[in-house]
Amino acid sequence: MNPLNAVRPWFSSRMARWLENRLPAVNQIRLGRKNIFILPTASGFLFLGATVLIFVTAINYVLSLAFGLAFLMTSLFILCILYTFRNLQHLRLRGLGADPVFAGEDAAFVVSLEPQERQAHEMLELRFSDAAWSHADVEAGEPLRVRVFLPTQKRGELRAPRLLVQTRFPLGLWRAWSIVDLAMDCLVYPKPEPCKLPGYRGQGSSGSAESQQAGVEDFHGLRAYQSGDSLKQIAWKNLARGQGLTVKQFVDTLEDRWMLDWNMFPGLPSEQRLSRLCYWALRLSRQPVDYGLRLPGVELVPDRGDAHRQKVLRALALWQGGEA
Repeated sequence: MNPLNAVRPWFSSRMARWLENRLPAVNQIRLGRKNIFILPTASGFLFLGATVLIFVTAINYVLSLAFGLAFLMTSLFILCILYTFRNLQHLRLRGLGADPVFAGEDAAFVVSLEPQERQAHEMLELRFSDAAWSHADVEAGEPLRVRVFLPTQKRGELRAPRLLVQTRFPLGLWRAWSIVDLAMDCLVYPKPEPCKLPGYRGQGSSGSAESQQAGVEDFHGLRAYQSGDSLKQIAWKNLARGQGLTVKQFVDTLEDRWMLDWNMFPGLPSEQRLSRLCYWALRLSRQPVDYGLRLPGVELVPDRGDAHRQKVLRALALWQGGEA
């Protein structure tokens, strides 16, 4: 067993606890001496090693030019500490949240970078853990909004993890960084799953959506006989032909109104039902039709418009009824 695998969880939990105490979750934060960390990069260590090698060579061969070069490189290495640290110092970060997305898409969290009037911040890099980098150069006195992306996998309220902000300005010899929690959230809708909706007949002659419910007007089809079915609805001709005991189904056609119901997709897992209901909520929202939503413990009356669509999608995203 690799001993590092046993130590890594312990170290990660201790580090997370230490960061929580030192950098608690806040909506905005100004970077300074208490929350900026700095260390040499791999290039910085190579640069320092080359400096030492030149200095040793200068001592062995008494080369004044080599001494001058070694001292120059040492001065440059030390000065970069100041410039790299200053490139993050006094920068204010403010979390603005993210627009809702569908599961499987990238959530785009917006972070406002607000510099002081006389200080610019160059070569900034921002990202969440294991996500893509976002790059920014902030002019003095001009706030800049940066979109930092985070992949989503499941529906619900997504809390953004800690944000890594770093810079290697100006020469890449030192890396200054901070890991902040800007208390940002993103609502993740279920991933729409295309499917057929029971009873849906598309658009009628008026251009509106038509749906069907159990009724007595139109013949809809046959289904297997169930105990309690009326004898009047039994397909006696089919029975005489040896096609088994079946029952006739009739429906009534409804226009401009639809209720998306949890029970429309029996036998499916909860997440798949929500994905199918999400697909049809989006589809019906693009038509001149009122539609509502009925989930276990949740019911939204039929309506239309952007506000109603967002209300339905939010209910689908936040439903916590488990398997039903």
